[in-house]
Amino acid sequence: MARLQHFRPQTPTRVAAAFLSCVLHVGLLALIVLSGGRQDGVREDPAPSAQVLFLATRTPERREGSDSAPWTQVTPELGPREQLDLPQIEPPSIPFPEVDIPRTASHEMPSLEVELEDTVVTIPVRAVEMPSTFVMPEVQASKVLKRVERLAAELAETPRAQVTWKQDGRRYHAELALEPARSSLEPERAIAEIRAEDQGRQLVTRISLKRLPFSHFAQVIDRWNRMVQLHDDEIVGRVHINSRFNVLQDSQAAPRLLGKVTTAAGGVDMDRRGRERDSEIFREGIRTRAGRIRFSKQEASFEEAKQSANARVHELAGDTRIRFLGDRGYAWRDDASGAWQHGSWPAGQSVYFMAVSGATVRLRGVVSGQVLVYSPERIVVEDDLTYARDPRSDPNSEDFLGIVCDRDIEVAPPDVTGPGDLQIQAALFAKHRIIVTKSGHRPSATLKILGSLAAGSLTASEPRYATKVEYDWRFERLRPPEFPSTNRFEAEDWDGEWTEVPERAAYTGS
Repeated sequence: MARLQHFRPQTPTRVAAAFLSCVLHVGLLALIVLSGGRQDGVREDPAPSAQVLFLATRTPERREGSDSAPWTQVTPELGPREQLDLPQIEPPSIPFPEVDIPRTASHEMPSLEVELEDTVVTIPVRAVEMPSTFVMPEVQASKVLKRVERLAAELAETPRAQVTWKQDGRRYHAELALEPARSSLEPERAIAEIRAEDQGRQLVTRISLKRLPFSHFAQVIDRWNRMVQLHDDEIVGRVHINSRFNVLQDSQAAPRLLGKVTTAAGGVDMDRRGRERDSEIFREGIRTRAGRIRFSKQEASFEEAKQSANARVHELAGDTRIRFLGDRGYAWRDDASGAWQHGSWPAGQSVYFMAVSGATVRLRGVVSGQVLVYSPERIVVEDDLTYARDPRSDPNSEDFLGIVCDRDIEVAPPDVTGPGDLQIQAALFAKHRIIVTKSGHRPSATLKILGSLAAGSLTASEPRYATKVEYDWRFERLRPPEFPSTNRFEAEDWDGEWTEVPERAAYTGS
């Protein structure tokens, strides 16, 4: 039999609290399951997470979180009917421009790879035909070169020149522009652009020409002294003489010209007293009627050098003695004052000694830099002039000496130079003469020049000296600072190749 209990006020409260707690926990659990770990907040952790919140009751039997079991996250799997119905999104199409590149040697269609973020896209490109090229036969190319080189001689007077001519049934038009030397050691250059018409095609080629300094030759003579003969001489390098010259071959000696020889005259005066053949004297042959090389005064040429930031200029007011002291520098003394001055070789600069009209400059010593000595009147070599670093044993030597005079360069008498051989390592330019004083002095020795020799004329050197001129091969590409240039240009590395151009780009002048 059931027993009826008396009503107690706290019993309904406990029951209500328990019921409410159960409802809240069930609701919270359902919310977690249905949300699938969704996070609405600013957390940066990409892993889904959830927090369980425990509600406190007013009953003493339950403490906050004391009966909570470990919670395991559950991720529901959606069935086929529960898949989200999202629209299909096509990737955006990116238009790529066609790229014109030359067709490959195998004529396969080339491709271009473009990287977009983490994807590399290969794009086929449209091939473009290369312009047609043609190589002119050697005989015709030689004619074109001679015409252009003759035209380039006009650039000595003006910075631009042009000419139109017909040759072998073709019409040619050439335009030349002078390019200044990039440094005091480099020669001037000219660029020639030549256009031609051939059977309706328009062709173009470009030729680079180098203006030849006088130092480009082992020896250049303007007027040969009729009283002087080449006899016991050896010249290694290129030779040019503007006039007829004399050659003596006898039982004692014969000259040896080991490089290319040219003369503006129609021939050579040979005095034969033996069986030596021309080919043994002129080892690389001789060409006559080669055109003149013009000599000119050089005083005006050095005015620009005086203003250059890369030049150290010493102006000499009277007769001066200069001594080159190798790596220790150089010294000079004005004969009027008798006081010596000293200088060191400047890094990255050339040194110029410029004398006034009427002054005599006397030289000797060892050069360890880049030097040019100029006098309008007279320069005398009193003893050996050599480089600190001989270019024959050190091809990277940067020592250069140029000696330039508008009148005479002299070799001092034997009582000044001393007996034996005399060495001059330099490029020499004497517009009037190079003089060997007391040439009848005996015993004989050898005047050895390493570099180049250019002169209006020469005096005899024998029997005091036999002469040997050996070309400094560095002068093929460089020269002593601001060394004088000829009026002759020569092409550099032209292979006779022409390129066809569109007709609209062709020359349309008369």
